[in-house]
Amino acid sequence: MTGITLLLLASALGLALSRATRLPSIPMLLLAGAVLSAVAALPEEFLQDALLLGLNVMVFVAGIELSPQRIGAQAKAAIGIGIAQFVLLAAVGYGAAIALGYPVVTATYVALALTASSTLVVVALLQERQQLFEPLGRMVTGVLLLQDLLVILSIPVITRLSEGAGSVVTGVAATLGLVALAGIMIAWVGPFVIARFRDDEEILLLLVLSVLFGFVGLADLFQLPLVSGAFLGGVSLSAFPVRGLVRGQLASLSDFFNALFFTALGGFLQLPSASELAHGLAFALIVILVTPPLVAFVSERMGFSARPALAAGLLLSQTSEFSLVVGLQGVVFGQILPEVFGVIALVTLITMILTPFIATDRVTWALVKAHPFKPRRKPLAQPRDHVLLVGCGRNGVSLLEVLVVSPNPIVVVDDDPALIHWLEESRIPAVRGDASDAEVLRAAGAEHARIVISTIRRVLDNGPLLDMVRRAPVIVRAFNLEDARWIEERGGFPILYSEAAAEDFLEWYEEWQASPTPS
Repeated sequence: MTGITLLLLASALGLALSRATRLPSIPMLLLAGAVLSAVAALPEEFLQDALLLGLNVMVFVAGIELSPQRIGAQAKAAIGIGIAQFVLLAAVGYGAAIALGYPVVTATYVALALTASSTLVVVALLQERQQLFEPLGRMVTGVLLLQDLLVILSIPVITRLSEGAGSVVTGVAATLGLVALAGIMIAWVGPFVIARFRDDEEILLLLVLSVLFGFVGLADLFQLPLVSGAFLGGVSLSAFPVRGLVRGQLASLSDFFNALFFTALGGFLQLPSASELAHGLAFALIVILVTPPLVAFVSERMGFSARPALAAGLLLSQTSEFSLVVGLQGVVFGQILPEVFGVIALVTLITMILTPFIATDRVTWALVKAHPFKPRRKPLAQPRDHVLLVGCGRNGVSLLEVLVVSPNPIVVVDDDPALIHWLEESRIPAVRGDASDAEVLRAAGAEHARIVISTIRRVLDNGPLLDMVRRAPVIVRAFNLEDARWIEERGGFPILYSEAAAEDFLEWYEEWQASPTPS
């Protein structure tokens, strides 16, 4: 009990220090854990148990955000990118580990630890930038889900390899059984059971925790890593509308266990030696330097334009919570030394902390300008006096159907390759590319359009469009008053979705009231 009390106290002090200094919480929690370990000398087994407990809850919450249904039309791209990144990073990581003198088994653990990207970091950035439901966000979500599943399937292989092929096959088969159970939960059980108790918060929380402990219990029964069960339990609750209900229930619980985990990690890790620090930096550089060009190359072959392809690569250029899972499993099974786990954890922390500073629009545009194989865009046949629809998407298809019957020609700009293919089959002129790229806008004749309509989700991406088009009215979708004011200041005409929805409802209500037999 004393150890738990001290660990919770250190977590609270770390969070307080983070808020007081306005610095990221993770370094402060790690520092608090390191100080606690130096002062109180907590047992290693206790810290391992605290790490596993916090990690189970972390990956459970991460799994809730990875709904297979969210990927949609980007499934093919996600599979191609996910497999390419997994295989190439594993190969490069393994080669680097061997070159640094690691034994074969240890190098295999390091290679596997470098293959997956962090769901917690990437999903948080996509949500913050309102890109989670864009083609880029859907594709990246699919990559994260595939990578995590590949790591989960690889853990029984690497940990049971010394026990023979039969043990490996049994472990993989048991993992696939849990994957199938998660699929059943997504399709039928979760939406029916959870939604039925949506108004009773206590029962809902108990049901959610029951799913967590149920999957963890099955993982323990089949002698699988408990974390694998926790992650698949989270995925089983990722369907809509279950995900939204569950997220609210787990918000405070997730923050608590995240703080517990990183404080315990700070206490568990030893101060790295010069060679360990050098190895950690070398592996971190491999992840940061290899991932963006690799993901961009495959993404462009899958139909994405340069900017979203590079943005995806930058978003995925870190290692994952499952990297720590792999390292912990190696330590628990006695197959790697704690010092190697320290190197893996160091790589994870460095890349996680750097991602928000690397995966920015400024860095993305700098890479776009330096892109050695950026294709030259051929403009359409001098489009003039046309209606330009920027960022069509699924929501813009209904608007497009109205515009098609207008007397003016239509040109569409969008970065969704599936949508562009459909437009080309429908013989509607379209330019595939990023709507915030001035070259793309010129190719679509933005400067000579009669009217421009933008349905881009991120309002700031309309900046180049508003700067370029001066003669024609630019109508831009806005979600709040702050966005509307930003658009007006730049000469655009904002259309607030909330006001449009209210007007449509009032129009329908008046017609309904005036009907002879309203029903």
